[in-house]
Amino acid sequence: MTEGSISLMTDTRSRAPPARRTLAICLINPKFEPSYWGFDYALPLYPGDKRCTMITGALPALAGLVPSGHEVVLLDENVEPIDFEALRRFDVVGVTGMNVQKKRMREILLNLHGHGAFVVVGGAYPSVDPAYFDGLCDALFKGEAETTWPAFLDDYAAGRPTARVYAQSEQTDMTRVPKPRYDLLQVSKYASGALQFSRGCPFQCEFCDIIVTFGRVPRMKLPEQVIEELDDMRRAGFFSAMIVDDNFIGNKAAAKGLLRIIVPWQERHGYPLRLMTEASINLADDAELLELMYAANFRQVFIGIETPREASLRETKKLQNLRGDSQEAKLARIRQAGIDISAGFIVGFDNDDKAIFEEHYRFIQDNGITLAMVGMLQAVPTTPLYDRLKVAGRLVESDDNLNIVPAQMTREELREGYWNLVRRLYAPEAFLERYFRGSRYPEYHRRRAEISRKANEGKLLPTLVYGLLLLWSLFWALLRDGSLTRVGAVYARYFVRVNRRYRKDVVGFAQFMNRCVTHWHFYRFTREAIAGRLRLYNSG
Repeated sequence: MTEGSISLMTDTRSRAPPARRTLAICLINPKFEPSYWGFDYALPLYPGDKRCTMITGALPALAGLVPSGHEVVLLDENVEPIDFEALRRFDVVGVTGMNVQKKRMREILLNLHGHGAFVVVGGAYPSVDPAYFDGLCDALFKGEAETTWPAFLDDYAAGRPTARVYAQSEQTDMTRVPKPRYDLLQVSKYASGALQFSRGCPFQCEFCDIIVTFGRVPRMKLPEQVIEELDDMRRAGFFSAMIVDDNFIGNKAAAKGLLRIIVPWQERHGYPLRLMTEASINLADDAELLELMYAANFRQVFIGIETPREASLRETKKLQNLRGDSQEAKLARIRQAGIDISAGFIVGFDNDDKAIFEEHYRFIQDNGITLAMVGMLQAVPTTPLYDRLKVAGRLVESDDNLNIVPAQMTREELREGYWNLVRRLYAPEAFLERYFRGSRYPEYHRRRAEISRKANEGKLLPTLVYGLLLLWSLFWALLRDGSLTRVGAVYARYFVRVNRRYRKDVVGFAQFMNRCVTHWHFYRFTREAIAGRLRLYNSG
């Protein structure tokens, strides 16, 4: 088949409206459950009405694929509630989502039953577990949908038969992808925008579903496409954006080509967008790539470290983390290039015993990884890990939070070790120790000051006002919670004893307050999650 053909995975459907050219389409992104990533306790403390950390790229991307002439409405439940009665006017209602949204996806689909709209689902989770949605929708889209989604809409609008399941027979040609519809978003409600440059990753981590869905050969947009999207985001009112590729440097040559175009774009427009991305740790081995990312105004990179234990990295086939010098040395080089680091960690690999929790704690603390996202190993359907554990009889499908049986500890020992680890990591003293340790490199400070000057940041009055607003909001949040003495006192002590010695200027004050607000979210989420777990245990 040629690209654009549709694989009819099951029987075709004949349900369709009277022939007409114009459809009313609503695309829904379900609300995320509270999580470390959501910054649920931090967002209300920032100036402005921020309700979500980052846009979900699927909504504007799908809207950009809708053939002209149709009405498209984007509904992100993270920034506005769903009015199910209002949805009755739409001809097509689409629901997209990831693994962490699957419960809410199901609730929404059940609420849509009998509304009269043609209901479709797609996205990351429906692509790997379509059986979960049996009986909940009229059509399901597996994998990429750049050709199947517009083809479905054309057929439905014309009254032609539609399929029960849509799957592209060939991978999307990224050079032909239309621009996302950022203009349909409530931009002011988001802290950051998002765009995509590439799909696919050359590595083969056992737990990852990216190579299953998108393949191991990265496919890229043209640099000119990305620049047009950056322009659209700037005009829409975004001030920061994340390039959400699962590995921005999956093709280093292509990444460098894009960066060489972003650099003059940032210069021409006065550095309007702070950029972030995800990349493998071998970023540290390419000095030219680091220099280009810094010059293109990349302020932060998320690194999948996963574990400090070599045997666990080998087990999960994350061999890229073991090539060359140590992970510690690589992290230091990235910071010295002027780029902040956040990182992901996993506990529960087969080579992990109960000593792994202390190893994680020491690695994260010693390397000053302020934003360390730690999770228990999860076997996602379709991944090599899932298949291996299923054959071994080590899956617990009924548990969405921990669906594996560890090899060297019990499930309860893994849970206890995990929660004790995150509790220690997000104690205020530990968090602030990492914050100052992670920024101990003189070259890091020189470069951060340089890029801030180029972006015309740090003006005295606006920066002071921003820092004072954060201080005021945080003070009242701590007071209402009863944590002013326990947590607020730690913030004050570190500000006086460490931060004022380290950065006496207004920018240093504002940055410190920003980090305290970030910590408050992690601290509060951890506390509430542990308390909820204890309530569940006692009730059982």
